Amino acid sequence: MKPTLEFRNSPSDSEDLLWSTADVANYLRCSERQVYKLRKQGLPTLHVGGLIRFDPEAVRRWLSEFGAQVTLDPRDDDRARQLADITASGDADNAEAAAADLAREFPH
Repeated sequence: MKPTLEFRNSPSDSEDLLWSTADVANYLRCSERQVYKLRKQGLPTLHVGGLIRFDPEAVRRWLSEFGAQVTLDPRDDDRARQLADITASGDADNAEAAAADLAREFPH
């Protein structure tokens, strides 16, 4: 069974604001890792200095046009939770290893 996309209300009160990766993940109810994968599939982004931002209307338009083709891997959310648990554990060595793992998976 394919996962379905469920959308939340806008992450910000003002539609004039650009969204961060976390805002998009919150809107889609997925992990930030999923958002990175969606970017590779064509999710439109804006580059503001060294930051990646999203125009809420462009995100919604892209999802309405291409969302049916997007498949999300539920294992990605499990991986994100595992990394968050490691980071929250307070174990500096494991947190450093998790950060290095993320840097390899998502190079800038």
